[in-house]
Amino acid sequence: MKPFLGIDLTTDKKNEKFDGLEFLVMEPSEALTKSFEDSQGNAEETVKKANVPVLIRVFQYVSLFIGIVLGKSIAKNTLPFSEAYQNAPWLYWGFGLSFLLCIGLWYLGKKRAENVLSTDESSQTFSRLEGVAASIYAELGVPAYAKNVDVLSFFYKNDNGEIKLKEKPMQMFKYINFEYKIFSDSENFYLVNCDGKFSFPLRDIVSVKKIKKHITFSSWNKEEKYNKGIYKEYKITEDKYGTMHGKGYVLIEVKHNGESFGIYLPDYELPVIEEITRIKAQEE
Repeated sequence: MKPFLGIDLTTDKKNEKFDGLEFLVMEPSEALTKSFEDSQGNAEETVKKANVPVLIRVFQYVSLFIGIVLGKSIAKNTLPFSEAYQNAPWLYWGFGLSFLLCIGLWYLGKKRAENVLSTDESSQTFSRLEGVAASIYAELGVPAYAKNVDVLSFFYKNDNGEIKLKEKPMQMFKYINFEYKIFSDSENFYLVNCDGKFSFPLRDIVSVKKIKKHITFSSWNKEEKYNKGIYKEYKITEDKYGTMHGKGYVLIEVKHNGESFGIYLPDYELPVIEEITRIKAQEE
């Protein structure tokens, strides 16, 4: 089964082409594409300005590390506080100062981001990006009732017909979750983002499966927190590196021109997928 949005590294380690482009039925106009790329570039520059400089982040991590080391040393001490402090006052002062420095640098970073993102220029930058995206969705025929879903993309190798995931160097997650608009009509269901519109005939769906398996993915795209509301039951977590951890995924198998494709989505998208495909997922 060829993974939709998979990137095959079997014969070419530098491959960047997504599988499943044969389902692409429409792309935005050249003018809108250019406008979106420009607006996206401006938005990325704004976000970079809001980010904490690398040197400050290094100082923050170093101070946190020193604080943890000193804190462990204090915790191991069995002497009364007054005696322990008298023997090594630097240990306690170092512990306190390290955490105060870490908190102070975190606060400065937070205020820096707030100051940059709250300016009129930043607001206009993001508004332009949203406006261009809305124009693209209108051009691609996305209805107002379309919902947002995350679709999983990953690098892989084909080992005698078996798909084996492969991470790039320094990649902290196995899946990248791209956000798409999803909707359906009487014949097809569609996945649309600002790069184009993919169409999948409903009659070509072979199965919808819910697979219980630990997955790691790149980011959280929803407005509601991953551990709140409708997402709480999926027990999603985030580690200290910002990588998201989930308990499983949904696999839609589609047969197209004699070839089998798999569309992978995180398990928290299951209710939307069952509604769109009109198929009750089988558990594996």
